[in-house]
Amino acid sequence: MRRRYAALIALLSTVAFLHAQGFYQTVDAQRVQTWIQGAGAWGGVIFLAAYACLQPLGVRSIFFLLGAPLVWSPIQAAFLSWLGAIIASALAFGFSRLVAREWAQERVPARLRNLDERLAKRGFSTVLMLRLVFYTTPAVQLALGVSSVRLRPFVLGTAVGVLPFTLLMTFVGVEVSELLWKLAT
Repeated sequence: MRRRYAALIALLSTVAFLHAQGFYQTVDAQRVQTWIQGAGAWGGVIFLAAYACLQPLGVRSIFFLLGAPLVWSPIQAAFLSWLGAIIASALAFGFSRLVAREWAQERVPARLRNLDERLAKRGFSTVLMLRLVFYTTPAVQLALGVSSVRLRPFVLGTAVGVLPFTLLMTFVGVEVSELLWKLAT
């Protein structure tokens, strides 16, 4: 518990320091957009790396989904967001499978073993439905990692399941971005 408070205090101190130094005044959407576009293909790689590393740690996917259309064309933004969601999901899945699967499998209650067996048999359809409902919620990804679902059905179910919401948010993001730019200028 003390570590959590220490981490929270450190985070708040860092934010307060950056705010006091005026850091927020040097960062604006136009500057970030220009920097990422100027990075060429590396801008996409940086976006994917940020999405893949930060989303499993709790940063909401919506920030990436609505941010991408500010930088790239809708098609590029949708593709990068879709790929980022798949990579983030696979990393969370792999991490929980590597770190906690054995421990979790030993503690699964008997009444949940049937569900876990169904996940092994019908992994694609189960993951697909979970993605359609919960998108890339970190808890779902971690739970699937400790389940008996295999990697291939997990990745395929994720790829198909996240596509509708990714497309919707990307194209809504374009409209929201245009509206905000008009209001700001």
